[in-house]
Amino acid sequence: MQSYDLRSNDCIMYFICFMCYFSKPGCRQAPQLLKLNMAKYTRQQPHLLKIIPPFEHSIVVKGDNISWNNPWHFHPEIELIHCIKGKGTTFIGNSIRAVEEGEVLLIGCNVPHTRQRDRDYYLSHPDEEPESIIVQFREDFLGDRFFDVREFIPIKDMLARALRGVKFLGETRRLVAACLQRMRVLEGAPRIVELLLLLDLMAHSQEFNYLNTTNYISDAHEKSSQKINKVYHYTIDHFRDPIALSTVASLTGHSTASFCRYFKTRTRTSYIQYLTEMRIAFACQQLMDGSVDVGQVCFSSGFNNLSHFHKQFRRLMGMTPGEYMKRSTKKVVGE
Repeated sequence: MQSYDLRSNDCIMYFICFMCYFSKPGCRQAPQLLKLNMAKYTRQQPHLLKIIPPFEHSIVVKGDNISWNNPWHFHPEIELIHCIKGKGTTFIGNSIRAVEEGEVLLIGCNVPHTRQRDRDYYLSHPDEEPESIIVQFREDFLGDRFFDVREFIPIKDMLARALRGVKFLGETRRLVAACLQRMRVLEGAPRIVELLLLLDLMAHSQEFNYLNTTNYISDAHEKSSQKINKVYHYTIDHFRDPIALSTVASLTGHSTASFCRYFKTRTRTSYIQYLTEMRIAFACQQLMDGSVDVGQVCFSSGFNNLSHFHKQFRRLMGMTPGEYMKRSTKKVVGE
């Protein structure tokens, strides 16, 4: 894989050349390239989460500790996440999976997502905190047609693929994590250069997995999102207990049958499938720890039948719980 030194003078010149290209006479985008057009934010329809970068910056680079009761939300900004350490569950579109330390995730525009702490773990370990680096930016933060330039088409294509949610692996993950650490201390043009070359690195990498089988098309209506948010938070708090569909349906004011149709229309998956995936994600988290047996994991994850647990785990993960535990233990030892 090609090596990138994102701090070199050549990289600065690379960025300046493209800025000059767009700043030539007749280019309508030039006045917008080095500052964020804040008026765009005020003209947007209401979103569940509104992100406004600091006045002097056009992108957001920040630390994140997976706050308690982190809401199910979406926003027009693309989001890049590097988890340094943490335990919990990640929800991106229809994907539900355990948080992995060291993971790098790319989330597309308006894809609903949230990350939830492992409540039991952090209540019993109050001195520990999750730690992540997050970068958020709009696709047009350098102008409406910046990524239409031929050399940037791979980046534009990658940002489109991010509507499925992308998880980077291997050497790409290591390089991206190092770049994000540098971005935390950079300011001004060098930070933008770092981001551009970071995007170029990811765009040309083959070391990734999709988190969803298809692009997630979000329902950007605020009222609808609030209803779905109630369902998600109730499920997060009670998935290890028996859950009646009638109870969940009452949260949105629907009958059981109409709720099932409503949920599938909004999320493109059934509620039962969503609940099962959440329980399996929690089971994966427990199995990675390797401190409890499969039977305990089954019942602590909300399943009341060991055979059914094995069947659902194999269907979603492609292996048995025991095999998953062995592979996770070997990975930790290898690291």
